[in-house]
Amino acid sequence: MQVVLPKIENHLDSLAWGASDQEKGEVFTSPKIVNFMLNTSGIANAISSKSARILEPSCGQGEFVIAIAKLLVVNIKDNREHYSLDFIKDLVRAFDISAENIAIAKQKASEVLKQVLMDEKADAIVEHWFYHCDFLLTEFSTYFSHIIGNPPYVRIENIPQPLLSVYRSRYHTMKERADLYIAFFQKCLELLEEKGILSFICTDRWTKNSYGSSLRKFISANYQLDLYVDLYGQSAFQSDVLTYPAITQISKQKHRSTKILHNPELDSELSESVYLMLSGQDKYSDKLTERKDIINDGKPWLFGVADELNLIKRLEKDFPTMEETGCKVYIGAATGNNKVYIVGDDVVLEPSRKVPLVTATDIRTGILVPSNKFIVNTYDEHGVVELTDFPMLERYLTQYQDVLQKRHVAKKSPNYWFKTIDRVYPERASKEKLLIPDIKSKLTTVYDSGHYHPNNSIYYICSSHWSLRALQGVLISGIGQLFVENYSTKVAGGNLRFQAQHLRRICLPRWEDVDSDLATALSEAAISNDIEKSIILTSKLYNLNEQERQLLG
Repeated sequence: MQVVLPKIENHLDSLAWGASDQEKGEVFTSPKIVNFMLNTSGIANAISSKSARILEPSCGQGEFVIAIAKLLVVNIKDNREHYSLDFIKDLVRAFDISAENIAIAKQKASEVLKQVLMDEKADAIVEHWFYHCDFLLTEFSTYFSHIIGNPPYVRIENIPQPLLSVYRSRYHTMKERADLYIAFFQKCLELLEEKGILSFICTDRWTKNSYGSSLRKFISANYQLDLYVDLYGQSAFQSDVLTYPAITQISKQKHRSTKILHNPELDSELSESVYLMLSGQDKYSDKLTERKDIINDGKPWLFGVADELNLIKRLEKDFPTMEETGCKVYIGAATGNNKVYIVGDDVVLEPSRKVPLVTATDIRTGILVPSNKFIVNTYDEHGVVELTDFPMLERYLTQYQDVLQKRHVAKKSPNYWFKTIDRVYPERASKEKLLIPDIKSKLTTVYDSGHYHPNNSIYYICSSHWSLRALQGVLISGIGQLFVENYSTKVAGGNLRFQAQHLRRICLPRWEDVDSDLATALSEAAISNDIEKSIILTSKLYNLNEQERQLLG
């Protein structure tokens, strides 16, 4: 099995990153998860096959390969003649950019193999198994029957710029703010042989977020989603992470149906049952849900309850999206340094340079409790201001110049080292709006009659047609929660992300089609926070039947 290493200049960039203390997405998988994936992917049964070729593209300290070595040891003890040295050497290929990780993985895997093999043979095997290089820049002369692993979760701002440019030029699915694991998915899928199987554990965000749409489309066109296991609240890794992971198993064959497990108790009995179903040896398990409608071009993958999904599809068919009705969704301003840019009355600036601010903390109870803070405004209607035009602002920001110049936004625009990341819009502060905190378990909407500018912990809705009080009455009914819960992924604590891309999916009647009495009643329900009344009124608005109404609460 030939491996062509990357061009030396790119390779050196990768290895320098691997040797550095920079973030590389190193989160190691727990043994329970490793064993489950080895079983459901069929690797545990395939390692005796002469045609098996197993790839681990980002091996870390070797959790998956060490587990494969342990399976081999058991098999060799039972049938030593079947396992020639050449066969074992060609069975596995594993990669990592960290020399330290590779050394640890080799040593651990070799120790396992030495239970049944001479020392020199075990050492020779691991030398063939492990490669210290950049998998994403490596060329292969063969395809693989099985690919398994935990691809690195690295945000684009933490990828060295020269490498990011190379990765993006090679991997078309790495669009928008796609993290590094997206490229690992694409390359690994491209390396699958016909009917080959990929099993990854990583964050579930790409299955619904906009940056995952190209990868979802790529999978839809060429592959079958065999299995999806959400692991909300489980300890899938050897250290804590902020996102919830999922196991995604994909094969290179025509799409049929997807087996789904929601937060299961993982054990050997379940993994064996799943494997038998996926391999066609068993036809039923009461622990699995089977769906044929998950994959649809680049659209988000929705794994929710069938009744909820049917209602969402019906509403999407019958009504326009929120933005199509004249409701605009925005995110508040990110500053790049809240300690400098969020100030109180004690900081004296030109009046136009301080805009009253609201943050998620101010509305966490569902009621706006002003903190009497302001956001420093470094923009006017023409763009970034000239500091010399505002002596008080200049004097204030100059005392923090050293720390502000270290920000990424300042390095990109050195002449405007003092600006906030996002533009501040005083005209939006003076507009009435609905404020929605980004991270919450339940949708919270707070009305602002036109006093505050949100920071980036809040998304907010302004409208040119809909009464915002009436809209609030609709959203608190549960209809907003229904859409976001199915289109968003969960983060630490079981919370949802109420991001613009999810809020924009909410469907509404056009304002001119809403009965005036119903609109007034919705507004009154919002003002009094009468949830039961809002459910009844929203059911009339969407013409929900009794079964559909019950989904709102």
